[in-house]
Amino acid sequence: MFPTSVVGSLPRPEWLTDGISKFEKGELGREELERYYDEAVVLAIKQQEMTGVDQVSDGEQRRFSFLAFVAERIPSFRMIPTADLMNEEAARYAQQMNLHVGIISNPVIVGPIRRTAPLVAEEVKFARRYTQKPVMAPIIGPFTLLINSWNSERSGRYYKTPEDAFKDLTAALREEIFALKETGASFVQLDEPAIGNFVDFRYTKWLLALNGWKIKDVKELHRVSAELINMTVKGVSGIKLGVHVCRGNWKADEAHLSHGGYENMIDEILDLKVDRLVLEYATKRAGSYAVFKERPWHGEIGLGVIDVKNPKVETPAEVVRRVEEASKVFAPDKIVMNPDCGFASGRPWPVVTRQIAYAKLSAQTEAARILRSKYA
Repeated sequence: MFPTSVVGSLPRPEWLTDGISKFEKGELGREELERYYDEAVVLAIKQQEMTGVDQVSDGEQRRFSFLAFVAERIPSFRMIPTADLMNEEAARYAQQMNLHVGIISNPVIVGPIRRTAPLVAEEVKFARRYTQKPVMAPIIGPFTLLINSWNSERSGRYYKTPEDAFKDLTAALREEIFALKETGASFVQLDEPAIGNFVDFRYTKWLLALNGWKIKDVKELHRVSAELINMTVKGVSGIKLGVHVCRGNWKADEAHLSHGGYENMIDEILDLKVDRLVLEYATKRAGSYAVFKERPWHGEIGLGVIDVKNPKVETPAEVVRRVEEASKVFAPDKIVMNPDCGFASGRPWPVVTRQIAYAKLSAQTEAARILRSKYA
């Protein structure tokens, strides 16, 4: 009972970020940079093992961010700074949210979407060479990818409307899931912060304005999000699938991030054809468990028990209390313990230090040990 996992990303060591900087300046060759990446992944795996976590990741060490890596690997997308896409309406929303547009880039669709190279399958293949533990595979979810990547000016030549891109985009991600199954990944997690943004729609409205989406009611996106995810996982079997409903992971004042419970998106969540929901509950922004008491989810719950944005390391007793409170609503044998989110969703913005991240994972492991002794 109470298996432990990570959500994906872990802070990169300084020597890796320094090496990437040198590579970008032409001071380091590609072969040496790849060795840096390899060593960073092995280090991340071994440090996860030292914390005792049951299911590990490669720490997303090779990715610029949970979203941007798509453009790094598939030429159907190109990284474009959002500052280059801005318009008057989008600027108003950015100002309201205190959004630092200058540091954000999106993988914009610039051609027919085809999976011409692996997205994350090679990451898992490499990671499995260095651990006997199950390796999970975080991958961008289709709704979050589409709402960030379909731009009326840059993508309209290939897909006149966002709906026109549904088939190709979900097919590419489904191909990747089948490849991950072949590599032996234990769990595929679709990262969907765009669903988490349904709490107040501020960030959603900014993206819609930025990319020129024309919809009558922003709530239409509730249906679209579930439809895209279910299209992506249709026909997939033999591997565990989940959706991470992310609540925002900027290293910033949380006052500017979405507040509110999952009741604001419960219909589309319950419609998802996946095995596990990975939810954030350590952050106070995520609300209560009440909605799931009224409207149960019968699959697994990836229960967020570690607040990744708070530098204070939880005690095992605090984590135990969080799980026991949740077990009043979710069946204990369905609970998987994990942090709320990744510790470094993007290379430039780890939300805590590496030392704090691993200390938090150790506290999670000790809490699981306590819980197993109580519930066995």
